[in-house]
Amino acid sequence: MEDKIEAEFTLFVCSPVPHLDKLIQAIRDCFIGSITPAQTPFEVYCCPCCPSQERSKGEGDTAEIIPPKHAEHFLIFRVPRSRLIQVAALLRPELKQNVNQLTDAVDTLTPGQKAWLAEFAIRMHLFPNKEFTVLLELLNKTRNPEQHDSPQLFTLQRWDLVSDLILRHDKLARRELSRLHYRSFHLFPDCDLLRAYFGDQVGFYFRWMRTYSVSLLLPTGVGLWRTMTTWIVHHFSYLPEETQADKDISSPWLVAIRLMFTAFMIFWALVCTKLWSRQHERLIESWSANPLLERIANDMPWLFSMLDTRPTYHGRWRMSHVTGSMELHFPARERRWRYMVSGFAISGCLVVAGFVNVLLLNLEGYMSTGRSSWLCFTCISQFATPGAIFDPEGPGVLPYLPGIMHSLLVFVMNQIVFRRIAEYLTEFENHQTVEAHERALIVKRFLFEMIDAYGCLAYLGFVLADRIALRSLLLTMLMTDSVRRLVQECLIPLIQYRFRVWQHHRSIGLRKRKADKTDSSIPDDYVTLIAVDRDVCADQYEPFDDYLEMILLHGYLVVFAFVTPSLAALIALVSTLLESHFDAFKLLWITQRPTPRLLVRQTSIWLALLAAQAWLSILTNVGLWIASMSVASFELGTVSPSLLYLLLEHSLVAVGLIIHFAISDVPVDVRDARRARAFRRNLHFPTLVHQA
Repeated sequence: MEDKIEAEFTLFVCSPVPHLDKLIQAIRDCFIGSITPAQTPFEVYCCPCCPSQERSKGEGDTAEIIPPKHAEHFLIFRVPRSRLIQVAALLRPELKQNVNQLTDAVDTLTPGQKAWLAEFAIRMHLFPNKEFTVLLELLNKTRNPEQHDSPQLFTLQRWDLVSDLILRHDKLARRELSRLHYRSFHLFPDCDLLRAYFGDQVGFYFRWMRTYSVSLLLPTGVGLWRTMTTWIVHHFSYLPEETQADKDISSPWLVAIRLMFTAFMIFWALVCTKLWSRQHERLIESWSANPLLERIANDMPWLFSMLDTRPTYHGRWRMSHVTGSMELHFPARERRWRYMVSGFAISGCLVVAGFVNVLLLNLEGYMSTGRSSWLCFTCISQFATPGAIFDPEGPGVLPYLPGIMHSLLVFVMNQIVFRRIAEYLTEFENHQTVEAHERALIVKRFLFEMIDAYGCLAYLGFVLADRIALRSLLLTMLMTDSVRRLVQECLIPLIQYRFRVWQHHRSIGLRKRKADKTDSSIPDDYVTLIAVDRDVCADQYEPFDDYLEMILLHGYLVVFAFVTPSLAALIALVSTLLESHFDAFKLLWITQRPTPRLLVRQTSIWLALLAAQAWLSILTNVGLWIASMSVASFELGTVSPSLLYLLLEHSLVAVGLIIHFAISDVPVDVRDARRARAFRRNLHFPTLVHQA
């Protein structure tokens, strides 16, 4: 079979050192002559952007050095099928005896899984002795045994010489995927095709979005039923004139309908989190059914930790108690102190975010000395008083300016200020692996986003107990978020990407015309530069924003279910369907191709946040009901609101615990498959087989 190229990567050299072309050649020689941890040769096709020797014109003493005519220096790695088979044999040594089974296991991998295996092959390379010596001499560095034993890409990144690997797009495969996607109308993107090309992690995101869309059909139907019954009760019942503005709590029947809907949404969220966890476990088992991946994805998470060490992770070198080789070690007690410092800093930032939201609410007219004097700043709220410039009841567009300023300021705080603070604090915590670093960063950024998204809603619901204003603001946020996502995630990045590509092509054209005027030869790297335009100009794909928007959308439905409009689930369903197509378009044509990741046996941080919101909804919705009853015309009797809150909250928590323990996170067939795999792995132990 032809030794075809399975994956291509771009590695940018980002260190402005003298004789950069020599440095690029030295790095290339290190990768070409690299060895595996088993001390066996492992070659990859590595093509530098610059020639092996500096170009010159003239002869003898009149020779003039011509520097490379591009600013972005890079290497292109091409990993063929034979190298994938070689690294597969290292991962599963027992398959070496059956070559056909080994090659079939590699050939049946999806393109995304092959790209993951190719990246794994590049990351596991060790420095060859001779080429490593040349590189050290070029950099004026001394030899350390620890650096020689570390993966060379990890060492080069620690020296700030290269960027991270960027997986290049397969233009034919991407064009075919786009053709299949847009050939006919699809209610939802093809998850299997996207997973095959972009990898299992991206495939799980789209599969979860499709499952979430299907699960929204149930609250959509219940919401329509609630709308109809509310209209019937309101139409055929006599209601006092003063209750017309707040229809849903104007009669006991309407209160009962709303409470039934709220309880349904809470239990729906709790059940869905369990079903999504089961889906996650089932997909791990299904997508790792390949003989090459079944042990890696399910039983070898240490392998990812070993090769997923962050380049900026620091500590002291010591002998590993597990592997016996040298490793970087950072004391756990010092990290705990850093966690404490980070926690205090985050708490302070959350207080600042809350204070800014209070100031913005003053400017929007929600604060007054009569309603919440302890949060009212008259120097700001005076601009929203009747007859003032930002009077909410005033004419023109001026009353809407505070709301626009609120959205813009929240966006700036989240995307610029708090994001940088979260990144700095996470870097300060010095996590060893990229996975641990990303999970810590996600938690911090989610806390900031949650305060900004839910802070104003919580104030309207719990402090002012203004259900009408809360429902109006909630509906506005649901409607405007869809438009904002379309503009922010697709239109603006697409315009920026096209502009950067135009600038890049223009600069290359200018250099070509200049070379033609001076009658100098045009180097061959122009074609290569055009080929890597996407790697240079496209933004890196960040799944954080996509997941965060879906979680906040889910939170609007669940956390404030007692005041959620009846058609909110329908709006969320339409928004989710549009979001799925926006994300597919963004992945195909706007961002860099994300490096594929396998699904492994660990709790998804996003599913954990969804579960946390579901449990939080019990506390918030009971509080909203008590607050609404306190300001309505209903009498709570001799039972105090606090006692009633505790009774209802404990009852719902008890039902939630029953749901939690009644539905297992791991399906029975998945659990049996894992046990069978463990049994087969231990077949060479006669005692275990006899006992079984």
